[in-house]
Amino acid sequence: MFFVLSSGRSGSRTIATALNSFSNCTCFHHPEPELVIEATQYYYGEYPEEQVAEVLRSTRVKKSINKIYGEVNLQLSLLVPVIEKVFPSAKYIWLIRDGRDVVASMYYRGWFDPDDPKVPEEWKKGRLQGDRTGDFPLQEWEQMNRFEKCCWLWKKYNLVIETHIHSLDSGRWMKVRLDRLKTTMPQIAKFLDLRGERKVLVEKLNIAYQPVRYWEGWDEEMRKSFELICGADMDRWFPEWRTDKGVWRKIDTEQPDEAGLSLRLKRWFAGLPVKARANAGALKQRIFGRCNCA
Repeated sequence: MFFVLSSGRSGSRTIATALNSFSNCTCFHHPEPELVIEATQYYYGEYPEEQVAEVLRSTRVKKSINKIYGEVNLQLSLLVPVIEKVFPSAKYIWLIRDGRDVVASMYYRGWFDPDDPKVPEEWKKGRLQGDRTGDFPLQEWEQMNRFEKCCWLWKKYNLVIETHIHSLDSGRWMKVRLDRLKTTMPQIAKFLDLRGERKVLVEKLNIAYQPVRYWEGWDEEMRKSFELICGADMDRWFPEWRTDKGVWRKIDTEQPDEAGLSLRLKRWFAGLPVKARANAGALKQRIFGRCNCA
């Protein structure tokens, strides 16, 4: 059993899809119940530990039969002490992404925007608030803009993860950078005892479909805010992110894999409502009848 912990917007769907490709593993991405609000309330000290433990105990293992159970869920990053009590032999992967890219994605997705209709109310309520975690006085937190709060959230989640897993035996956790996920996959497979007969793809999934203001386009105020809040930790986790003179630079990332036509059709077919699958199946049969792409 293993759990992938992250701040969110860090390639969670990418790693879940890749790990689920191994034949002896079933890796879920945010399975129900997601514990969005409960995990946050637990972290605030407002939700009973035993209730969270009972939910994990009764809903996780049963989802995977005769396979290694894996879960990718950012809210579990707040629940490591509970997971330890319920599944004391579990392994962990700390998935971390360049904070600039995470903040850009969070900001684009409307995190900390109470009026954004695209963000589910559950996630608005479940988003960590810096005044309630004790990181800021209420007045200071309320005066912070949305961009600053996104910077803090990336830092907060990763510090929480780092603190928890460093208290465990070093053989039970592994730190993985998203920009190196592809080359690290063989090490991950060995660490988790995963096996597979086919090539495991590391794709870029859950991408933005509208223009994102990436860090290259940030103004001076945004850059100063990011450096003030995240700079010291970026130096520790991504030391190459700026030069000795403080000039920001892009971190080299791997070229993601691309799924073939057969796999894309399979995913599309699986995502259709049941009533639509008969017609889709006929279409799929006609396509595969004309090409050797299975």
